[in-house]
Amino acid sequence: MKKVVFWCIAILLIIGSCKQKVKESENIVKIENTLKSISFWRDSIGIDPAELLPVFEQINKSIDSIGYPDAGYKLWVVQGDSSKNFKYMIEGAWPDQETYNLIHNHKLFDVAARDKMMSRFKMVSYYRFTLAK
Repeated sequence: MKKVVFWCIAILLIIGSCKQKVKESENIVKIENTLKSISFWRDSIGIDPAELLPVFEQINKSIDSIGYPDAGYKLWVVQGDSSKNFKYMIEGAWPDQETYNLIHNHKLFDVAARDKMMSRFKMVSYYRFTLAK
């Protein structure tokens, strides 16, 4: 009898826990990114992309701290045979122009983006795109 009671309580606790997790996930609102920024960068000193990744991780952490975990940057290495003018593409994803401005004018972003390594690169070109609807 004690085993039956124990298992009934265990099952009820598991069901209650599952319901709580469903409620928690219902409260999470994913914001669709409708703005992309793309910039191409020249690397004249030969920095390994592995050295750059922590810089972008820190910038993305600051963007997350501001309240936009789905926004931020990705670093792409341009394939050697596709361009001689640049080595890296930096892709940014943003909910909209207003949020882009808010993030880029925020002190946390400014502090994270002021990295000495980034000052070694020269931007070749920069573009912004909006999602067609």
